[in-house]
Amino acid sequence: MTIYDTIIDLFEYRDNNLYWKVTNKGRGDISKPAGNINKGYRRIRINGKQYRAHRLIYLMFNEQWDITDTSQDNSIDHADNDKLNNSIDNLRVATHSQQQANRGEQKNNTSGGSNVYWHEAAGKWCVQVRMNKEPHSGGLFVNKEDAIAKAIQLRNELHGEFAHHG
Repeated sequence: MTIYDTIIDLFEYRDNNLYWKVTNKGRGDISKPAGNINKGYRRIRINGKQYRAHRLIYLMFNEQWDITDTSQDNSIDHADNDKLNNSIDNLRVATHSQQQANRGEQKNNTSGGSNVYWHEAAGKWCVQVRMNKEPHSGGLFVNKEDAIAKAIQLRNELHGEFAHHG
């Protein structure tokens, strides 16, 4: 039996979550989403192995997708950046680089704009956006708002549909 067959047998998809079809030893309440939340993701244990729910849901709707392929080119991304929004319409295959592009603003950001920082030596705001681990310069700006606008433009050019501005 494949993992696809197993999830079809064990779960039903509703309200953007997986629910156990029947209660069984320790599986808890079938009226609540299966699994637990850990590090922001809903995780479900099947036959002693833990899976992220969004990967199971994606597989449920895309039988040919290989859940066992954990390469950086076979990740599932939440388009809206909400790790608990497991709507099938919110899930998409992404490379590691595309997932990095879809990250929100970093907690240590002090400029107020992603990919914008103060360049001390130049005395100006600097724009730098990464794509596939390579830095792409957007230039230096006197005005922070101009730098933020350039960062948005550069992210759109480099990251396309995966560009995240918040």
